[in-house]
Amino acid sequence: MSSNTDLDNFVGLSALLTGFTAADLNPPLSPAPVAVEYLAYMQKPEAKVDPAILQRLLATYQAIAQLPPDQQAAQVQAQILTDPAMGPVARNIIRMWYLSIWYDGYASGPVTGFSSGTVVSSNAYTKGLAWDAMQAHPMGYSEMHYGYWADPPQPNDPADGNS
Repeated sequence: MSSNTDLDNFVGLSALLTGFTAADLNPPLSPAPVAVEYLAYMQKPEAKVDPAILQRLLATYQAIAQLPPDQQAAQVQAQILTDPAMGPVARNIIRMWYLSIWYDGYASGPVTGFSSGTVVSSNAYTKGLAWDAMQAHPMGYSEMHYGYWADPPQPNDPADGNS
């Protein structure tokens, strides 16, 4: 299991990578925090993430987090995304947050629509950021009332941070 510091660093880095806030990614009162699942999955052998690279990624973000907020995104780009070892892991983290899939072979070449991957969990699937980004819900799952589809969708509210 990971420490709270690892989780905090993972969520902070994920916020910069995805454009969602840390509170959106890991709500404090969530009964099923997907951030915990994602980090735990990355630490499993089947994810094929070198533990040393994952720790280096989190430690690099921890140092970046000490910088002024307006400098952090540029430093994630410069120090993490351009790094030959950490960059592929970080890009796969973005894919995981949006699509709830950890793609195999991410370090050996570009991930395509034909890349094999694993859905992290059914909980993760329903909480993928792609659904919020497109104002939709996963197939077979909705928290809306029966018949909601008869009404036109509401426009995104820029104040909620998900537009």
